[in-house]
Order: sequence, then C-alpha cells, then structure tokens
Amino acid sequence: MNLIKLTTILLAFFTFTAQESKAQESSLLWEITGKKVKSPSYLMGTMHLIPKDKFYFPEAWKEKLVSTDLLVMEIGGISEQMSVASLLFLKEGNLFDHFSQPQKDTLFQFLSAEMDYDSTTVKKQFGRMKPFALLQIITQSQFGEAPESYELTLELLAKEHKMEIAGLETAEQQMAIFDDMTISDQVEMVMASVRTSDQSATETNRLIEAFLSQDMDKLYEFMTEGEDSGLMSYEDELLTNRNIAWIPKIKKFIKKQPTFIAVGAGHLGGPQGVIELLRKEGYTLTPVK
Repeated sequence: MNLIKLTTILLAFFTFTAQESKAQESSLLWEITGKKVKSPSYLMGTMHLIPKDKFYFPEAWKEKLVSTDLLVMEIGGISEQMSVASLLFLKEGNLFDHFSQPQKDTLFQFLSAEMDYDSTTVKKQFGRMKPFALLQIITQSQFGEAPESYELTLELLAKEHKMEIAGLETAEQQMAIFDDMTISDQVEMVMASVRTSDQSATETNRLIEAFLSQDMDKLYEFMTEGEDSGLMSYEDELLTNRNIAWIPKIKKFIKKQPTFIAVGAGHLGGPQGVIELLRKEGYTLTPVK
C-alpha cells in the first residue's frame, strides 16, 4: 500500500490490510449463527465517512438491526466518539514546530486555496493540536460537504428502537494507536495528503466504488496494489491486533443476546479479518444479500 492510499483511507475505514486473502463472498452484512448463538447476530462493514449522494443503507439492513437487542460499534456511541476531540491536543509544544518552513509554506498555501483558511487562523486553531487533526480536516474535505456517517445512522436507529449501545474499544485506545506513531511519520502523512490531493480524490472515488460493490475481493485488490510504504509497519497496531482483541468481546456479546456489530469494512476480510477469525472460533458467517 502506498502512502497516498494510506492517507486516503485512514478516516474512511480506519485502515485496511495488505495481506494474502482467500476469496470472500460479496456482502457488507453477514449473519452470525452456530456454536452457542441462540438467535442470529450480524456483522456489518462500514465507511466512517461517505459522500451524501453515495450513502447506501437499504431497508433490509435496518430490519436486521432492529431484530437485535444490542448495537456494537468500534467505540460506543457519539458521546464516546466526541471524547476523541480532547485527545487531539498536544501535551506540550506547538504543532508547527514539527514542520519545516517549506512544509509550512506549502501547507498554508494549500489550506488557503482549497479550504479558505488563512495562515493566522490555521496557526490559532491547530497550533496546539496533533498532526492527525490536520489530516482529519484535509481528508474529510474529500468526502464533500456534510458527508454521511454510518455510525451516526446506526446509533440514531438504535436509540429510536430503545436498543443498548456498546463499544469494542475506547476512544483513548483508538487515539493511542496514532500516538505511537512518530511525529515525523504523522507530519509526512499530512504533507503527502497535500502533495497528492488530486490523486487522493481519485483514490477516494475508487475506494467508494469498491465499498458500494460490496465485493471483498475488489476491496482487497484495491488495497494491495503497489508496494507497501514504511508506514505499514504499523499494520499490526492499526488492524490485526485490534481484530484479535475484538473476538473475545464479540463472543460474549453474541452469546448473551442477538447483536448487530458494525466496524470499518477493512476489518472484515483476509485471514486475520473478523470474518475468518470468527469462523475459526466455530461460528457460521453467511453473507446477507
């Protein structure tokens, strides 16, 4: 996976993997049965952001959601997700101390031309924040104005039907992944998103098309084109370790009650994806058309 793709998808799917994968049936929604599951549970792959005109949420998905008692997402509920904001601030120093003068010049020019941010505003609003905050702003702009959120849609439906909501991890655990990255790697991700903004927009469109096709193989092929960048040394922290850590929690949830689990679609496929990990535990996962 090259750096352009990594910066394009960090917010869309959190991450994908660049590992070998056997063929997967085409679906973003999977029924979980077997073992000690008394009533079917469901596993859904999402994009955390998607343009409003590309948002796809069929009535059948809603029906499966409300047939369960518990909604489980990566982190539980918007109130928990909002706590991420407080984790975006640096403990000390100024963000722009980590950028060279040429990098700052390029960054300020880009933000002014593309988002109408002047350098004074950027310094004031982002000076105390981590590089990921800038990356978030730049990446989100590729999904258009007011992009849709699958997580928010699911949460609103769950609340409407008086369902409980839980998380597989906390906001602190998610942000710790990025805190473990070096500042120089984070700065390079920001600058890569600026240098390749036109190409990133094209990659974003391809990613959305792959997602809407609901084809695991197509998603995998998209992600494994080209050579890996050094940043994929974080693959275990971004993906594999999280998938493995989720399985015991998922097992407890679905044993206790019918559960609807929604995580970034990049976590589903591959030999260390949630689908295969659950199958190895003895569960039957069937694509829902």
